[in-house]
Amino acid sequence: MRIIASANQKGGCGKTTTAINLSSSLSMKGQRVILIDFDPQAHATMGLNIRPSDLEKNIYDVISPKGNDNVQIEDILIHIKDNLDLAPASLLLSVVEQELSGVEGREDRLFNAIQALKQPYDYVIIDCPPSIGHLCFNALRASDEVIIPIDMSLFSLRGVSKLTELIILLNEKTGHEIRSRALITMYDSRTRYSRVVLEKVRKEFGDNVFETVIRYNIRLRETVDYGLPVGDYDKNSLGHRDYENLAEEIFRSDTAITYQRLNSLSLAQDMLQKTEEYIDVTSKSDLIGQPVFDTGEDPYLTEQRSTFSEMVEAIVTDTSNALPDYNYEEA
Repeated sequence: MRIIASANQKGGCGKTTTAINLSSSLSMKGQRVILIDFDPQAHATMGLNIRPSDLEKNIYDVISPKGNDNVQIEDILIHIKDNLDLAPASLLLSVVEQELSGVEGREDRLFNAIQALKQPYDYVIIDCPPSIGHLCFNALRASDEVIIPIDMSLFSLRGVSKLTELIILLNEKTGHEIRSRALITMYDSRTRYSRVVLEKVRKEFGDNVFETVIRYNIRLRETVDYGLPVGDYDKNSLGHRDYENLAEEIFRSDTAITYQRLNSLSLAQDMLQKTEEYIDVTSKSDLIGQPVFDTGEDPYLTEQRSTFSEMVEAIVTDTSNALPDYNYEEA
């Protein structure tokens, strides 16, 4: 069973879209898949036409230390279609951040729940929240691999940097290794700007980026209104073909074996270094006479001391309810 998280600290870069459509495409290849919505916004749940307010139980009941310990993932699953089940979420999941503070083994709640699955599944896909905290830490702790969608904006690359830093700290504190790769989303092949940036990203990140590129496609936006994966909404769309290619790249790769042989920590450190170097270069340079990325002020570029490492340290080791001040709002 391969457990893959879709995560980026920045919202709006295709994280949930990737979780939904990758899950669907894998299921259409005959793979048994669980999609776990681990975001209190419940976008993956709503994106599959499930109303969170109608749910009697959701992933909160499985994870919360104040819930019924007898509630298992199988107890909340909703059958979406052949080979695809959903573990839904609701806004109630947001209170888990406070409930887990000071709880022994808090970082293993989701990991233990997945390991307790009685039915065999080929893939578990986790849609992470666009923030760093106990929920994201639980999702990464449970995962073997993480897909980091990036829309090639500076904010999105900052999200890659912060998430990769968390992966490294997770390894240092728990010994858990995760293979991370970036996925380029919202790519517009019609513009020279996009083509040049894509070339630069691939050159800098190499094997840390999927070969598959998710092109900008209006069908991916329309599917939200219909509560369907793009392949069920329009099987001839670019969006469906791109996620089919991503599923094929994951399915046909030998990553389930290769990832165990690779030094995942070294790869994460390499990705962090290249991300920071690339951000530094692109934030100061021009591309085709224009800034490479967004020209709006980037709060991360201001001169201030980051509390990120201290915050992660608190999540991993602190037994009190206090966390250092940190802005959990998405970039």
